[in-house]
Amino acid sequence: MSVNIYEDKFQHASLFGRDVLCTNWLILRDTVPQGWYCYDLQDTNGCPGKPMELVDWANFGHIKTVLAPLPLKRPDTKMRKVRNTFYLHGEELTLSEYCDVHGLAYPIDNRKFIPRPASPEEAGLFYALSPEEDKILGTIGHVRIDFGHGGKEFWHTWYPRGPEERNSPAFKTELAEVVNELRDCGLLKDLETMRRYCDSHSGVLGGNWVQDYGYIVETANYRYCLRCNPVHGDYNAYLTAYDLRIQQMNQCLVGRVTYADGTKQEFSDPRQYLQTIREELPYRSTTGFRHETLTDDPTVRKAVDDILLNFAGEENPRRACNYGLTEKGMQALRDVADPSLLHTYAWFVMTECNTPQEQLYRDLSLDEAIRLYQGSDHPEKRLGVTKDAFATVDIVRMVDGEQTFFEDYQKLESFKND
Repeated sequence: MSVNIYEDKFQHASLFGRDVLCTNWLILRDTVPQGWYCYDLQDTNGCPGKPMELVDWANFGHIKTVLAPLPLKRPDTKMRKVRNTFYLHGEELTLSEYCDVHGLAYPIDNRKFIPRPASPEEAGLFYALSPEEDKILGTIGHVRIDFGHGGKEFWHTWYPRGPEERNSPAFKTELAEVVNELRDCGLLKDLETMRRYCDSHSGVLGGNWVQDYGYIVETANYRYCLRCNPVHGDYNAYLTAYDLRIQQMNQCLVGRVTYADGTKQEFSDPRQYLQTIREELPYRSTTGFRHETLTDDPTVRKAVDDILLNFAGEENPRRACNYGLTEKGMQALRDVADPSLLHTYAWFVMTECNTPQEQLYRDLSLDEAIRLYQGSDHPEKRLGVTKDAFATVDIVRMVDGEQTFFEDYQKLESFKND
């Protein structure tokens, strides 16, 4: 069990002639305020149950943990004998009360990125995913980390796993801040500190050969999943970054299908939901297939109607814009236009727009979109951009060799600040 430094009460004590705070429980070292010092008191074989030695970490015989505003031993000294200098004052104080009593400034928790242990349901976020899963979860990439042969180095390599637009300057800046703070708090400081951190926190993920641990840091726009492997001889950590907005958007249920035998399927991926309708609709009279569209996304709702009407031999006369926007959609539209927020961009190329031969190539990088647009021999083609997977605008169009650049993006609220 561990204590909350900023909320729980401690025992008021004296050690080496100095007033300190102590507890029977552990103090997680990453929560120790900057400028404060934390140690363990341990017993010895000759005096079991009595605090005999002050150490940085008690590997055995832990008696109490000590918190002090001044160092109680030299950093390079492994152990200091207590020699009957430890005694309790018989009162309990919070950290705030201790500071008031001794005229000290109350330390502020300056951590910006506080990891939390992963739940068993989140374990899949820490391991390799399929390209389709990466797309749904808004994966940006991962950092592979190794502490080297001595356990104190810091080797790292970045592996992109999503559109290059997601790897924005703002994301890179925040990623660096997260890694630097995790190095300060202990998780990524060195191998031994990582091992101690994992031993004193929950977050067990499992693993085929070794025990993996998982910790999550969430910010306004991103989720960072750190998988720790605190052993020699292997890579020690993988830090995977996800675009939280895309993840939240794609993990919402879009539809549900049922069958006469009671079987039920729920879908968070619109494409899987639509494909299931296409495949099962012809057999509904024998299977009892029924579908229920749960999303308010007008694109998905129109696509469902397209499938149903096409099955009946008709064309859907309504365009996506005729399906309107929900309040959630209106808020998303406002967010897209907010220049204070971080945004993602994905490029697309469309050929033969509004014809039976229409083709749409989505989620492209700018370079991919330009190459595809220039290499297409269709008489009508256009290149555009989608912002935050929501707002879309055409940038350039070519018809029979004549190219036109649009200026709509300068007038639309969603794009005029870009």
